[in-house]
Amino acid sequence: MAKKELKILCTADIHTDHKLAEAILNTIKEHKIDVYIGAGDFHSKEFTENFLKKIKTRGFVVSGNWDHVTFKNKYISSMDFGIEEHQGYYFFGVGNSIYYNFNEIAMEITKHIDPKKLIFITHYPPYKVLDKIWSGRHVGYPEFTDFIEDKKPALHVFGHIHEDHGHKRIGKTLAVNCSLADERKLYIISLPSQKITKIDVEKMLNKIKKSEKTNKTKVIKTITKKETTKKPEIKIKKNKLKK
Repeated sequence: MAKKELKILCTADIHTDHKLAEAILNTIKEHKIDVYIGAGDFHSKEFTENFLKKIKTRGFVVSGNWDHVTFKNKYISSMDFGIEEHQGYYFFGVGNSIYYNFNEIAMEITKHIDPKKLIFITHYPPYKVLDKIWSGRHVGYPEFTDFIEDKKPALHVFGHIHEDHGHKRIGKTLAVNCSLADERKLYIISLPSQKITKIDVEKMLNKIKKSEKTNKTKVIKTITKKETTKKPEIKIKKNKLKK
């Protein structure tokens, strides 16, 4: 029997976009997502909490440069610097606590974890990995690149650089810049196969809109039919003639 794939939905840089939030929630339900990863920049505290409360699958989120995520419930873990296990995989989340000797510390705390079972989550990208800004300059973190090259985790999920979204293989590691601000594409990563599924947000929203319109039309037609098939009650008034 083939091993069940763990389906992970990766997002970053939502920036209080309610349409993106709707698409994410719909994708979790429609594609039966096992784990949701939010790699920072949800933006406002109110938006972040309202959005995360609606997620009913296991989730791991980190802060970005525009927010400080502290929300937690039985489904969602907000991580600043820590590791949590779920279904045999280890989720290593790093928010804004990036230490000077990061690689040394990260290698030490993950030394007993099988790299094939390790998922690395940051807001910022590793240096020279999907980190190029509009001017062509690389702005990622060398510390993260060192960790990827030394530890070789199965997956590294990040965002921040809107204009260099996409995915790339660095040795045995699948790196995914899942920033939604520009591309508006959702990434579903299946492990252990590292299969990538891309969801076009605009197509999904149009599909939802069409479905809602169709359902609304059906309701209107049903009501109209009931109203027209109902037999009207006609009372015949009898006039009594005076003799």
